[in-house]
Amino acid sequence: MLYGLFVLLSCQLLGEAVRHATGGPVPGPVLGILLLIAYFAVSERLGGERMAARTRSVEGAADGLLLYLGVLFVPAGVGVAGKLDLIAHNATGILITLVGSTVATMLATVGAFRLVRLLTERGQ
Repeated sequence: MLYGLFVLLSCQLLGEAVRHATGGPVPGPVLGILLLIAYFAVSERLGGERMAARTRSVEGAADGLLLYLGVLFVPAGVGVAGKLDLIAHNATGILITLVGSTVATMLATVGAFRLVRLLTERGQ
C-alpha cells in the first residue's frame, strides 16, 4: 500500500514538476497520468513476480483512493455553494458550456467506439 501511494504521488509530483519547468498548457496531473501509464507499460514488459506485486500495490492504493473520492469533493462543493451569486450571474455561459461539453464528449465517445470497432473487425 505504501509503495503504491509512493508511485501515485511520485507520478503526480513529476507531472507537476514537468509542467512548471516547461510552462506547457498540459496540466501536471495529466502528465502524471501519462507517467503512470508509462510505469505500468515498463512494469508489464519487465514482468516477473516482484513487478506484478508492485503493480498490485499501486492498484490497491488507487482503489483505496477511489473508494473515498466522494469525500474529496466536499470542499469543492462547499466552495461552489459559497459563490452562488457568481454562478447565478454566469448561469447562461455555464449552461451553454455544460451542454456543449456533454455533446462533444458524447460525439467523441461514439467516434472512439466506432474507430475501435472498425480496427478490431479488420484485425479478425
